[in-house]
Amino acid sequence: MKIGGLLENSGLTLYRITQAEDKPGVAGSILKFYAQRNINLEYLTEASTEGGRVVIQLCIESSYVPEVEKYMTENPENIRGLHIKRIDDVSTFAIYGPHFREKPGIAARFCTYIGHAGINIYGISSSVSSVCCIIKSSDVSAARKAVLSYFELP
Repeated sequence: MKIGGLLENSGLTLYRITQAEDKPGVAGSILKFYAQRNINLEYLTEASTEGGRVVIQLCIESSYVPEVEKYMTENPENIRGLHIKRIDDVSTFAIYGPHFREKPGIAARFCTYIGHAGINIYGISSSVSSVCCIIKSSDVSAARKAVLSYFELP
């Protein structure tokens, strides 16, 4: 199946933030921290849980990790109640269209081939024209090979 191309971005760190209460303004208050420091979010997803909590996952360039970690250490009252897990050395790995909305099953195939290569996916996001996964940076080459065994570049 023909796709428009691959996108890869390495040198990232994933933060998984859980246990935040699912109420108006929570996501904004968490994301405001990064905005105030001009830290670009390379990846962002948010989902609600049955228990009235949210899970926010975001990736930043790894060079910003010391600043983020310093803030969390110096301001524990601002993150009280949140469970924050950091996963270092990750990459975004994505395929993009055109016309993905007209091709059912793109995300399933993309994730299946990555999984068949023995690669764990830490997060998935998609739009009408792309599917993006978070994987360990050391797995990008194997993911590329696996995905290109099915998908064809122009």
